[in-house]
Amino acid sequence: MVRVVSSGTVDGVIDARLGIHRSNWDHAEHLALSQLHMDRMMPVVHLEPGETIPLPGAAHTLDVNALTYDDPLTGKPIDGATFLERRLFNDALLVMHHGAVVHESYRNGMTATDHHVQHSTTKSLTTMLLAQAIDAGKMEVDAPFDRYVPELRNVAGWRGVTLQHVLDMCPGLQYVEAYDDRNSDYYSYARAVGYYPTPANEVIGARRWLVEKMTQRVAEPGTRFNYASPLTNALMMAVEQACEEPILPLLERQLFQRTGAESVGWFNTDALGFPIAEGQLSLTLRDFARWASVMIDCGRNLSGEAVVPAWFIAETCAHNAAAHRAFNAVERSLRFPNGHYRNQFWVIEPERQFTMLGIHGQFAWFDLERELMMLGYGSFPVPTSPLLTLALQQLWRRVAEAVG
Repeated sequence: MVRVVSSGTVDGVIDARLGIHRSNWDHAEHLALSQLHMDRMMPVVHLEPGETIPLPGAAHTLDVNALTYDDPLTGKPIDGATFLERRLFNDALLVMHHGAVVHESYRNGMTATDHHVQHSTTKSLTTMLLAQAIDAGKMEVDAPFDRYVPELRNVAGWRGVTLQHVLDMCPGLQYVEAYDDRNSDYYSYARAVGYYPTPANEVIGARRWLVEKMTQRVAEPGTRFNYASPLTNALMMAVEQACEEPILPLLERQLFQRTGAESVGWFNTDALGFPIAEGQLSLTLRDFARWASVMIDCGRNLSGEAVVPAWFIAETCAHNAAAHRAFNAVERSLRFPNGHYRNQFWVIEPERQFTMLGIHGQFAWFDLERELMMLGYGSFPVPTSPLLTLALQQLWRRVAEAVG
């Protein structure tokens, strides 16, 4: 049963001796510790595991450190250890091939029992709940989104926005997620939910921020991709309404316990108790692998039980001209020239490769043809960077070549 560990206002101190707290947790020199202790910074709820499903190990392992990489910074060859530590700033890495673990490693102070914040890979993991609700007939992708979040029914900017528009982050609403601009919409939102100290006059909580701040229409729904973290919280509000159940017990029963986790999951909430589904789940690496692995095995967990409908994975990865047009209108060829964003996943090569991504180097990458999944945690010094993207792509390519 979901267990509240701390609630309401917490002091946000991660390490008093080192002076790490809510105001500076994301400073580069603090990330290796702060990302392992979101339970100290914000209110936290524990998702309790069910019956553990063992992670199968492969007979033959892969030494990722022994591979040679092309340094995305200098263009010269670079050894695996330096690449992982000094280009990716990787904290942990796990590779599964044909359903078995071929590589697992930890660095930068992280161990196998540590919980690491998922950041925006949380979006992809929690959205599996919507796939279940749609499959059960409780939600419809073409339905008006305000059917599921009644507070939005009188907000003009949300008229014509469907559930699918929100899933694909193209509702046409004004919002700027600029991590290098503390005056951007993102930081207004982040302060409101507790990532940073909240001024007394700012809106408090994920729900109220969404309803009061994300209201202005700037584009026709479905025409322009615009990455907006608060939309994932909106999706969880919608699931609560459709399933008539609070989101955290639903998430624990329908997803977390069915993936066979061996350790509790940490879920940070805002000061009012709503889970920050866009980024504040913390898991061990092995439990991240258990949960993510359903996407590489047609929705089945490691025991073969269907957890996520197979059509959701196929639909997410399929060629989609409209999603590609909306994505290309903003992203162009900067990240994934052949791809798009669909159902809270980044599609790299339709029908074949897709990924979950989180700031500072969190990821789960999938190659359906190879039955290959690679996932990792990181403490990259800044939230996003072309160098980080190139380094991740280099890692995915080299490991894929190595396993054949």
